[in-house]
Amino acid sequence: MRLSKIRLSGFKSFVDATPVPFPASITAIVGPNGCGKSNIIDAVRWVMGESSAKHLRGGSMADVIFSGSGTRKPVGQASIELLFDNTDGTLGGQYAAYSEISVRRQVNRDGQSVYYLNGTRCRRRDVTEVFLGTGLGPRSYSIIEQGTISRLIEARPEELRGYLEEAAGISLYKERRRETERRMRDTRENLERLEDVRGEVASQLEKLSRQAETAEKYRTLKAEERQRQAELLVLRIQAIDAERTALAAELAERNTALEARLADQRRVERDLEVMRARHVEDSEQVNTIQGQYYQIGADIARAEQAIAHRRELRETSQKELERNQIELERIAKEMREDIEKKDLFLSRVAAIEPEKLTLEADITTAEEQLKARQKEVERLRAECANYAQQRANAERSAQVEGARIEQLEDRLYEQNRRRERLAETLAQLAQSEAEEEQAVYRAEAEALEAQRSAQSESLERINGKLEDAKREAQAANEQLDQAKAERAATAARLTSLETLQESALGADEQVTEWVRSLGVKQPEKVVEHLSVEPGWERAVEIALADALQAVVTDSNAGLLEKGVALPRGRAMFIEAVTQPTAPEPTALLAKIKTKLPLTSLLASVHVAETDAEAQTLLTSLPSGHSVITPEGRWFGHHWARVFAADDGVEAGVLERRREIKALTAQLQTHEQAIAAAKERLEAAQRAITQCEAERAEAQTVLAKVGEELATCAAKQQAVADRITEVERQRESLTEERADLLEAIEGGQRAVTESRSALDQAMQDRDAAEAAAETAVTQRDEAEALLDADRQALDQLRQRQQEASLRLEGAQTAAASIEQAIARLQRSQDQFEARNAELGQALETVSGSDDDLEHERQTLLAKRVEVEAELTAARQRLGEADAGIRSLDQKRAEAEQGVSALRESAETARFRDYEIEARRNALQEQLGGFDVAVEQVIDTLPETATEAGWQTELERLDNRIRRLGPINLAAIDEHQALAERKTYLDEQYADLTEALDTLQDAIQKIDRETRTRFKETFEKVNVGLQRLFPRLFGGGQAYLEMTEDDLLETGITIMARPPGKRITNIHLLSGGEKALTAVSLVFAIFELNPAPFCMLDEVDAPLDEANVGRFCDLLREMSSRVQFIVITHNKTTMEAATHLAGVTMAEPGVSRLVAVDVAEALTLAEAEAET
Repeated sequence: MRLSKIRLSGFKSFVDATPVPFPASITAIVGPNGCGKSNIIDAVRWVMGESSAKHLRGGSMADVIFSGSGTRKPVGQASIELLFDNTDGTLGGQYAAYSEISVRRQVNRDGQSVYYLNGTRCRRRDVTEVFLGTGLGPRSYSIIEQGTISRLIEARPEELRGYLEEAAGISLYKERRRETERRMRDTRENLERLEDVRGEVASQLEKLSRQAETAEKYRTLKAEERQRQAELLVLRIQAIDAERTALAAELAERNTALEARLADQRRVERDLEVMRARHVEDSEQVNTIQGQYYQIGADIARAEQAIAHRRELRETSQKELERNQIELERIAKEMREDIEKKDLFLSRVAAIEPEKLTLEADITTAEEQLKARQKEVERLRAECANYAQQRANAERSAQVEGARIEQLEDRLYEQNRRRERLAETLAQLAQSEAEEEQAVYRAEAEALEAQRSAQSESLERINGKLEDAKREAQAANEQLDQAKAERAATAARLTSLETLQESALGADEQVTEWVRSLGVKQPEKVVEHLSVEPGWERAVEIALADALQAVVTDSNAGLLEKGVALPRGRAMFIEAVTQPTAPEPTALLAKIKTKLPLTSLLASVHVAETDAEAQTLLTSLPSGHSVITPEGRWFGHHWARVFAADDGVEAGVLERRREIKALTAQLQTHEQAIAAAKERLEAAQRAITQCEAERAEAQTVLAKVGEELATCAAKQQAVADRITEVERQRESLTEERADLLEAIEGGQRAVTESRSALDQAMQDRDAAEAAAETAVTQRDEAEALLDADRQALDQLRQRQQEASLRLEGAQTAAASIEQAIARLQRSQDQFEARNAELGQALETVSGSDDDLEHERQTLLAKRVEVEAELTAARQRLGEADAGIRSLDQKRAEAEQGVSALRESAETARFRDYEIEARRNALQEQLGGFDVAVEQVIDTLPETATEAGWQTELERLDNRIRRLGPINLAAIDEHQALAERKTYLDEQYADLTEALDTLQDAIQKIDRETRTRFKETFEKVNVGLQRLFPRLFGGGQAYLEMTEDDLLETGITIMARPPGKRITNIHLLSGGEKALTAVSLVFAIFELNPAPFCMLDEVDAPLDEANVGRFCDLLREMSSRVQFIVITHNKTTMEAATHLAGVTMAEPGVSRLVAVDVAEALTLAEAEAET
């Protein structure tokens, strides 16, 4: 792959669109200092993705846009495009099919930067990835600009490693590793979030499981309710069907009467149709006779009109003949006048034609003379251009020499300043200040160490307090969880008991309403007025039985005399009066505290603790008395009753009420315990927060002290290193000052020689200007004569055009008159033909009108006869009309009778429709149950009634309402949540597997990176050891790793020029550093040659011998690498196969100019001599 062309527009000093081609393997870019050569290298780095304005020699990214000059305004955007020849397929993948690759970047002053690959907009990352592994990039080893040499040699070990990584092609591996690590972080975060979600879903699943069980019970009851509703609808449909059967018989009777009345109506309608047929015949006869009467009248009118028309035609034809004769006389006169005008215009045409021919001959002569004059002017213009080119060449030579003088003077100025700085540096190199500074740092380090020890002890104390607080929080949390669990168990038990109690104490709504209708507004039951001694609840419940559900009233007097019947079941009332006497100790009443009169119910019931005691006590009691035990065993004379534990709806009501009270008190105790545990937990959490804040502050202080201590140690080491290096630097600076003095003397000689060359160029320019002025004068005179010839030729052409227009006008007028004469002749012929036709018409209508008058009289007589026949026919038609009216009246009477019967039938039918509509409505309601009537009838009991089924539905509704709030979506939500839990578990497993896969991928990348980096390091090291002595003519250099870990190790360069023993590469001179850097770059290029290499004045610090060796190496490697070199050196220019010149003839604006190789070498030699 080769860089074939760069297109610059608006970039720095290249304001105009400028293509820079690179057709050869070595291209040298030449030009004076400051003309914009280095901007080409900045453009290449910028389009490859450079985002730092500092590395583009600017303050901001907007600085790359042309900011204007003395004669030019700033532009709004900059654009750079690189065109690569990819015929060898270096860029693979999706770009392998393209023989040319285009990379373009543009930016506007708003800072919006846009990238394009082969004309398609893309990201900066896409451009960077295209060049990964190729050795190309904004900061790769393929671009060596001014200052890069020193940065490369003085680079830190980790920075130098980056160049080897790019050469090894593992920059792509590192990018993939970073991407894989990012994905691993994302995966771990996803796992943490997924674990939280899984825990939350499991908690919700447990809660929904209970709700789904209740919802399932609700669905069962609703299904039974739907079945009963469907059966009730079928019962109602059967009742409606019976009603429709009776109505059908009534409708049949009414239809029979309607049919008889319809027969009478049809007979009258048949008579009416006969009469209407007769009426139609009479009407048609009247119409026929009336038509004959109207036809005769029309014939009479036509005869009279024909007589009038014949007379009018004779008068019209005579008048038209007279008008035509007048028009013929006018046409003859106009034809004579037009013939005279035509003859006049033809004579003018004959006079103009000779004048036109003469003018055409004069124009031909003038055109030949003008061509000769133009050739003379072109010759003089070419001569002027030649002199102008000579002057421009002389000016360019003067500019080159001036630029060279400026460059040499700048170099001398810099060398003198460097010499002065070296002298100052040598004077400042002393060890005393460094030693004092080292003592200060040592004392500071001891103080920091003491501070770190004290802070570590404080941190240990805070950690101890934090652990105590965490243990306290854990204990409080356990206490809170236990209290919540106990509260939940108590609440669940209490809710269950309350539900059972409400169910046991629930009363029939109809019975309750009946009680209210008797005047008891708030019915209370006996059980609500009892307080039973613990342990005797079951005995009291069995003994009182239904009396527990009895309604308490103020008085029973007159209560049942209101005449309101009990709807169903049974009811009992007890008056709220005080008991008359205290009960006996052995009576069951002694176990009960109440204000109700229960003596009549329980006076004969006694108590005993055991069955044996009961039997003993019973023997001493009179007949009618009984004994009951706490377990509910009831003994009487000659009888005994025993109940199961769950017998009766009321069983356990009193016992449950006691337990409910106890649980309510216990629930309050749990709430107090939870509040105390929460308060304890909050206090512990506040202590934890405070300790963590103190620990964070202590850690921050400790870390800061550690950083300060490390900084102090680094400063100590730096001072020690500086003291060690002082002597070595002094020796190096002494040698460098000697080299500078020698270079300054050579520069001064070069300036003198360049000034002489500049004077010669100025003389050549003055001579060219004098010759150019003479040539310009001759050219201006010839151009003036050329203008005069052109004016004369224009005048002749204008006269010739005027003559042509006159001739054309006369010819056109003659032709127009000829056409007018032809039109007049045609009009004359038409009028003569029309006169002949009119003459024939007059002969035709000149006869008598007697025949038409006879025909009119005959038609008048015939009309009188037809009028008599018409009168007779109209009389017969009137008689038929009278008969139709009589029959219409009879038909109307018949229709009224039919309408009355039909209305009666419709009423019955409407009732049938209503019944059917009610049945359809019931049928539609039944359709909502997705069952057919027949299916319900098959399962419907024969004893089923609407009232019974309505009662059953109310019972089911009560059971459903007792279930309380139902989450019907719980079943589906439970299933969906279970599926989601399964999905989350699978996803958790997938993420865990993906994390393992990513870890394996990183290990594989690390193995490949180590292998490739080691191979590259060894090969580049071998290349450096081979190229360094070749460029230096001896000596040695090699690379060295700073660590054993191939993934993290840095790289250092060790170089020793021939005859020197330098232990630090920073002590090398500028030329030695440049050659060392070139050796390293070329060693890298031998291993992994980038498509091209850009070198910006790398040869500037080299002497002639080193430049020669440098150029030999360029030629050798140019077969594999394309070199683009910015240089001022003659030897380097000679090595190039193509030269590109950059000039700044217009201040602030760079342009590309064609450079002659021979001229460039001459200028370079002149520059070298000076």
